[in-house]
Amino acid sequence: MKKLYLPIFLVLFVVGFASAQRTISGTITNEDGEPLIGASVLLRGTTVGTIADFDGTYSLEVPEGSQTLQFSFTGYSEKSVVTGVSNVIDVVLSEGIDLGEVVVTGLGIKREKKALGYGVSTIATADIEARPQADIARLLRGKATGVDITQTSGIAGSGTNVIIRGYSSISGSNQPLFVVDGVPFNTSTNNDRGFTGGGATASSRFLDLDPNNIAEISILKGLSATVLYGEAGRNGVILVTTKNGSIGGETDKKFEVSVSQTVAQTEVSNIPDYQNTYGNGFSGDFGWFFSNWGPAFDVRGSNGIGEDGTIAHPLDQPQYNDDFPEFIGAPYQYKAYPSAENFFEPGLTSNTSVSIQNNLGGGSAISATYSYLSDEGFTPDLDEQRGGGASNFLKKHNLGLGATTKLANGLSIKATFNYIDSDRRNPPAATAGGSGPQFAGDASLFSDVLYTPRSVDLLNLHYQSPIDGSQAYYRRGSAITNPLWTLNNVSENEDIRRFFSTIQADYQITPWLTAMYRFGSDQYTQKQQYLVNKGGQQIPDGLMVTSERLNRIADHVLNLTWQFELNEDWVIDGVVGSNLRREVQDYAGAFSTEQFVFNLFTHNNYISHNAFSATVEENNVGVYGTATVAFRSFAYLNLQARNDWTSTLESGNNSVLYPSVSLALIPTEMFGGLQNNAILNYLKIRGGYGTSAGYPDPYQTRNVLETNTNVFVTTAGQILNANSVSNRLGNPNLQAEILKELEVGIEARFLQNRVGIDLNLYDKTSSDLIIDLDLDPATGYTNTTVNAAQISNKGIELGVNITPVQGNLTWDLTLNFTSNEGIVDKIFEGVDQVNIAGFTNQGNFAVPGEPYGVIKGTAFARGPNGGILVNNVGSYVVSPDLQTIGNPNPNYTLNWINDISYKGLSLGWQWDYQDGGDIYSVTTATMLARGNTVDTDVDRFLPLILPGELADGSPNNIQTYIGDAFFDGYFGADEGAVFDGTLIRLRQVSLSYVLPERLLSKTPFGRIGITFSGENLWYDAVNFPEGVNFDPEVLSLGVGNGRGFDYFTGPTAKKYGVTLNATF
Repeated sequence: MKKLYLPIFLVLFVVGFASAQRTISGTITNEDGEPLIGASVLLRGTTVGTIADFDGTYSLEVPEGSQTLQFSFTGYSEKSVVTGVSNVIDVVLSEGIDLGEVVVTGLGIKREKKALGYGVSTIATADIEARPQADIARLLRGKATGVDITQTSGIAGSGTNVIIRGYSSISGSNQPLFVVDGVPFNTSTNNDRGFTGGGATASSRFLDLDPNNIAEISILKGLSATVLYGEAGRNGVILVTTKNGSIGGETDKKFEVSVSQTVAQTEVSNIPDYQNTYGNGFSGDFGWFFSNWGPAFDVRGSNGIGEDGTIAHPLDQPQYNDDFPEFIGAPYQYKAYPSAENFFEPGLTSNTSVSIQNNLGGGSAISATYSYLSDEGFTPDLDEQRGGGASNFLKKHNLGLGATTKLANGLSIKATFNYIDSDRRNPPAATAGGSGPQFAGDASLFSDVLYTPRSVDLLNLHYQSPIDGSQAYYRRGSAITNPLWTLNNVSENEDIRRFFSTIQADYQITPWLTAMYRFGSDQYTQKQQYLVNKGGQQIPDGLMVTSERLNRIADHVLNLTWQFELNEDWVIDGVVGSNLRREVQDYAGAFSTEQFVFNLFTHNNYISHNAFSATVEENNVGVYGTATVAFRSFAYLNLQARNDWTSTLESGNNSVLYPSVSLALIPTEMFGGLQNNAILNYLKIRGGYGTSAGYPDPYQTRNVLETNTNVFVTTAGQILNANSVSNRLGNPNLQAEILKELEVGIEARFLQNRVGIDLNLYDKTSSDLIIDLDLDPATGYTNTTVNAAQISNKGIELGVNITPVQGNLTWDLTLNFTSNEGIVDKIFEGVDQVNIAGFTNQGNFAVPGEPYGVIKGTAFARGPNGGILVNNVGSYVVSPDLQTIGNPNPNYTLNWINDISYKGLSLGWQWDYQDGGDIYSVTTATMLARGNTVDTDVDRFLPLILPGELADGSPNNIQTYIGDAFFDGYFGADEGAVFDGTLIRLRQVSLSYVLPERLLSKTPFGRIGITFSGENLWYDAVNFPEGVNFDPEVLSLGVGNGRGFDYFTGPTAKKYGVTLNATF
């Protein structure tokens, strides 16, 4: 509490400096007298402003002595009006170019967009509302240039990776900062296991945000835009303004209630096309293998098939005789069964939202929002023994409150309150290599589904022993776990209770000086359970892991905003302030093995136990200042700087200053010859230079003492406990990573605002990057942390807006083009590569001179002439060396967004295109290596000669069997499983209709609308085998710095549904 005394004292101190206020009101209309709803009103040189209500009226309190108001609206020319003595100002705007668009920038400061020397992308409510998607990050896909958003899988509630302008760190996070209503918002993706154990499906905490409560989103991409957020904003900033956080903006709005209801269906989007010619076996003979290289289904009396076309029953095995005696000696029809293609089931999504706003008068307003989401995934429902219901779901309550008031002494107070209560269940999704989970002790549902042999009736076989609950399946010796047993006996559960709020006080000390203090709190408790019954092949003895995380953020901001209108030509304004941020994370859990009673999940029902706990604290203090010099509304010089002090570095290295400068010039305002031009309506040239820093995780600069209990038990029963020094050598000289970026851009509008372009070019360098360095164990340590590497990112961002048709029928289209080249310039001397993500022998690596995160693994050996080397049985030879086998980064992405509207009817759609971006796909390799898909539905007894060369350099002439060639080719060298990820996708389609106002004039409703929408309805990965139907938009390495790997961690999803909304 003591830390609050100073800012509270300062806020109370400025209350004594009251200044006279007056209220100016009026209407804003076009030349036809129609109200311009949402038109912007801004007091020049300040952040004081409002927007017009539904009837075009506005009301704004301004200090005495204020001189000029600026009125603007999209598609209309801006107008400036001197206030004079009248308190009523009515304004008529003419169609033309809106030069006065106001956007949210760093620390929530509203600025005229034309004054910015950097690019800002703004996404309005209309772009994300009435969609069947609950993840706010996924709703932003393709909406802004320079932003790369990839889901980890299609599982309900799974994580999402967000990268802005490339990867800038090797060991640190590259995720952007989310700021909600001015306060940093924790968006971590927490999990108790690494990616191999199923961590890839962990949820990201921006999932806690409610898309129904979003008023606006602004994306700050460059360092010159994010410098005020310090180190936290180094990867870009996504500013989220909630409806409750923006309360008070529409000052004339009276009591209003909005209700919306969405009902949608979720389906799996990428099921392979299976062949129905061949069944289980290998080399043309039947056998209980994973593969489908067995005899054709029309074979009789040979190759292991009986004369009557039957085989032994899959459950006719000695270990199942007591469980299923009815199958002893029972025949089983050898034919194609529809198994994997019918395994997944549609899930139902329902989202109910209510929003209330009320202007109480006298500068006071309140708002409230509530929504309930029930989002079911595409995995099958649980069986009756488990009570039925969805096996994968996200259920979430969001409650939000907002209030604002202005006291008689001139002090304005605004506050928000948000509470989230969510529950999630998902099946296990450990990584798989094509024969079940990759590692013992891990569990996965998806690892054993898609390549189910065509001759196995997965959905109609018993999967669980009626005696002890253990699993049953076709594979002899129970060497593979039945997916239905995994579905019903292994689960991951998550409960979130989150509270975040803000309180802000503003006071105008003088006409040119305003003080603001804001306190933000973000706290959540995350409880996770990993529950595994005994009796499965993957984790035979059962497992129970429970954990609880308590994350707390306290953020204090104190600003003094000043502005001077020196004369009609010159205006200068700025901000000086300080920011104190403290984050504390508490983590505790228990790990129990060897279940005693089947299906009882309590830790005391397990024999072996282990507990763990940790606390991490981090403090950051920053001071900053800005100054903007404007000349005649066509030249703007912006200066910004921030200095941070962090607790994660030692004294002497823990203070970092990062300045930025940007310039915006508007030639169409500067030169008379360009004004009122019929072709070029608006031109802005901008440039900026910004810096930032990246701090290490806590406790990297000192040697850490570890405690271990029960290290050893003697034969006499004596327990030995021990203290030890960590294997990591602390580096007291560790410094911050340094980021520098140069950005230039052009904004232009043509043909009466019918065509617009926004072009950005940037060059960003990250130096002194922190990496782990291996040490000789003889030193007493195995590794340390050093500043060593450097990465450069160069990119192009181009947004084009075109209105081909305008009038009652309007067609608006947007094209977003993004290309980023990230290169590793150097790493530590003597080190030729650093593993970024994945495995040390198969993963993403930083290699000097190569793109960031190249895929390294085993490759096919090359012969004397450079062709792939073929061995003496006609298969490819695997090279033992680790080599670069792919680049997971796309060459460029292109998004085409359309909206066609006619009166109350609107049709919208979005196409996405990704060029390049390699992916190592175990799913694709397995489906081909095991002969499941139509790609292998050929005459398998025709010999193959693979392209390549023999050891002597001559062309390959050795015949081989297709099953051996596919198995060795896709399961041999890692290179065989790398495919080009070029992709075209129909991301989103919507059709909406709003009833005419004349039909509602005698009803209590102000608006009624209906929207039909769909997500991810079609895609084509053009360079993948056609029958696999693989969707490359997955991240099996989870949220983080890895990409381009698919390890069977879950397919993607498509959604379609309807939303009905009404306002009254």
